[in-house]
Amino acid sequence: MGMLQRLSHDLRAGWVTLRHGTAKAATRALEEGELLRYRLELRKVDQQLDDLHVDIGERTIALHDRGESVDRILSDSEITHLMQQVRTLQDERTKLLLEMNDITVEGQ
Repeated sequence: MGMLQRLSHDLRAGWVTLRHGTAKAATRALEEGELLRYRLELRKVDQQLDDLHVDIGERTIALHDRGESVDRILSDSEITHLMQQVRTLQDERTKLLLEMNDITVEGQ
């Protein structure tokens, strides 16, 4: 009887270990999927920021070439609007990075 009880106990312990390992692997896979989604979103935001920087630069050069003063360039409504978009995207980028960091910290 002692050997059967020990075998039964070992089988149960092995089963628990297997279930725990499977759950841990599944959780890690979900975390990796979430991180991938965040990385893709971060790339989109970075591309949008790059595009806005180009737009701001082109508008600034166009105004300068027309002989506009620095004060007029800085107060230009289009540049101001583009800068607001940049700030919004920078905030979004920071939020994404913080959420990614939360996932990696939880996964450790």
